Amino acid sequence: MSTDIFLSGDDTSVRAVRVAPVVLLGVVDHYMRRAAGKHRVIGTLLGVFHPHDGSVDVTGSFPVPHDENADEIAVDIEYNRTMVDLHRNVSSAHAIVGWYATGTETDGNSVLIHEFYGRECAAPVHLLVNADLAAVATAAAASADAADTSSGAANGSGKTVAGVPSPAAPRAYVSSAYTIGEVALRSEFRPVPVAVTPTTPDKVAMDVLFKNRRRLEAAQVDNIQAGLSRLLDLLTVVGRAVDAVVAGEATGDVAAGRFLAETLALMPRVDSHVFDKLFGDNMRDLLMVTYLCSFAQAQLPIAERLLSVDVKALKQ
Repeated sequence: MSTDIFLSGDDTSVRAVRVAPVVLLGVVDHYMRRAAGKHRVIGTLLGVFHPHDGSVDVTGSFPVPHDENADEIAVDIEYNRTMVDLHRNVSSAHAIVGWYATGTETDGNSVLIHEFYGRECAAPVHLLVNADLAAVATAAAASADAADTSSGAANGSGKTVAGVPSPAAPRAYVSSAYTIGEVALRSEFRPVPVAVTPTTPDKVAMDVLFKNRRRLEAAQVDNIQAGLSRLLDLLTVVGRAVDAVVAGEATGDVAAGRFLAETLALMPRVDSHVFDKLFGDNMRDLLMVTYLCSFAQAQLPIAERLLSVDVKALKQ
């Protein structure tokens, strides 16, 4: 048996993690709705692993009931498997890629949870999110004050103090095992680069949120009406330009005509009754998903209470 000591730990296939903003929002929402007395929450991460570059795209998540103390931890394994099966029925391409937890540091229970997810996927990723918004705001203000002080105390040498990461930035870890030959001595969490990668719909949603952060009471219908009004104005301008070219009052532009033709070709030609049917089917699917989400959220506190029940005491 070889006696080589791998001080750097076992090589892992995960090199980088990309997280969708909706995952972070789900983690914060889970933390805000946690049961009284719980200092953190955990959940399962869903996504896609890309073996060609060792990156992981985390595109979804769901909470998992658990109960822990200083000596032991219990995770609802059956609930986790049921939720995974439901998600696979919707999107078979997404699989378990790791788990998330709220807080600022890992502990011994984190190692036990990571070992459980190590049986669910080959190289689980642990995403650590500081969901305490009040603490994040305080830490961010302190970091900003420290940065201003360092900038003001800088002399003419041209040296600057490196900025610290944002307190709200998520952190990702993978497990590395220290071994002698084939005997595992211990394991530790090794950080990997993590980035929040919003898609185009995410960017549009965030733009709307930022623009309306001071108008929280404004109805969503107002935003839709404003967008449709702007679209109608643009269509009016384009229609007048096309009418002028057809009437010979203006010279046509080949590039503009080709662009309009390609744009119109993207719009599907659907009859009104077919559109009504498709819209109704999508609306029913949306209502079903909303109902299932509400049902799952209602089951979480029930499952947590059942985990804390002492069955032996009830029998006595």
